[in-house]
Amino acid sequence: MRILTVAGWISPDLEGGSFRVVFELARGLVARGHEVNVLTQALPGHEQPQQVIDGVQVHRYRTWARSGVSFYVSSVAAVRRLMGRLVAAQPFDALHLHHPVSALGATLCPSSRDMPTLHTFYVPYFLEHAFNRNAPPGRPGPVGRALRCIDHHNLRRSDAIVVLSQFTAGQVAEHFPDCSPRVEIIPAGVDLQVFRPTLSRAEARRQLNLPTDAPILLSVRRLEPRMGLENLVEAMPLLRNHRPNAKLVIVGRGSLQHRLTDLVGRLNLADAVTMAGFVPDAMLPVYYQAADCFVVPTIALEGFGMVTAEALACGTPVLGTPVGATPELLRPLDEHLVMRSTEPADIAQGIAQFLERPDLAEWRERCRRYAEQRFDWRHVVERYEAVFERIIAARHESGRARLLPRP
Repeated sequence: MRILTVAGWISPDLEGGSFRVVFELARGLVARGHEVNVLTQALPGHEQPQQVIDGVQVHRYRTWARSGVSFYVSSVAAVRRLMGRLVAAQPFDALHLHHPVSALGATLCPSSRDMPTLHTFYVPYFLEHAFNRNAPPGRPGPVGRALRCIDHHNLRRSDAIVVLSQFTAGQVAEHFPDCSPRVEIIPAGVDLQVFRPTLSRAEARRQLNLPTDAPILLSVRRLEPRMGLENLVEAMPLLRNHRPNAKLVIVGRGSLQHRLTDLVGRLNLADAVTMAGFVPDAMLPVYYQAADCFVVPTIALEGFGMVTAEALACGTPVLGTPVGATPELLRPLDEHLVMRSTEPADIAQGIAQFLERPDLAEWRERCRRYAEQRFDWRHVVERYEAVFERIIAARHESGRARLLPRP
């Protein structure tokens, strides 16, 4: 198959769960003998118009604005224009959509009209927009309503819709019920060769210059409001009442950088909380292996949680709030990994109780085995391959039916 993937951003250009999904799927399909071209936005430091990464042919478009309505308009126009050129040069067998604005540009391109289309849908964009602006979901405002229309248009335009969790399938059923019959759940995966327990916890800590005699908690997240990192920081003084030497390492960057740093200072946690900032992908497995447990404190719209799968694959247990897809991922492993609520007191209690468990030595092997059973990218890619084959065959069949003479 020759597949054109359209995404706003990809890993390794930018860190983020959905960006990693885009690239890992593309790379996995290439490994199975397919040709994959990815159309994505150029970013500072990643501006080559064309590049081949692990066999994936990447084509980058430029926008004339970085935010606001102008960004949406320029992105749609740039995707539409570049996609037209790519399809004119050589037709594709299928189109794979990811992020909403770039997907809109693709679906508005005349070249896409007859292409079998698969849409990987992460979360309703209008809900994320409303949450980030502290707006009621029931009153999204003009921009929110426009974003809802974009999501609906992209979903209706797609022959098949893949979501990563039952939670997201429920979101589609609630907000776009006419599209729900075409939804299929395929969880994301993790590279089990990259994310694996190869170091002892002590060795990983020595590499990172972290203390070897203290409980260490880790959270790798984009520093954005819905990730719940402020609640996690506020839980630390409560946790330290039970574990005075407990340490928290937060990896990532985003809009909350300064607010979180200020919060650490106000709570006198400079010796307890490390803001590690951006960490290269190659170093993430070391961070995962250094931690006693990984914490997912999300307060809204957790569509899957790639970091959960990565931590588990490294043999590190994960504690998460009862939000979005997190319970789906953790309860089959152990229901006590899901904390009572998103409140700092419940986060602190959940961590303290976990650190007191008598079976902590068993978790490394248990988590790794669970990840191997559920999050192997090879199996994920095989399922996507089957969906592509199905929608391509269905389009061909419907095309033949239109050409047959009427009886």
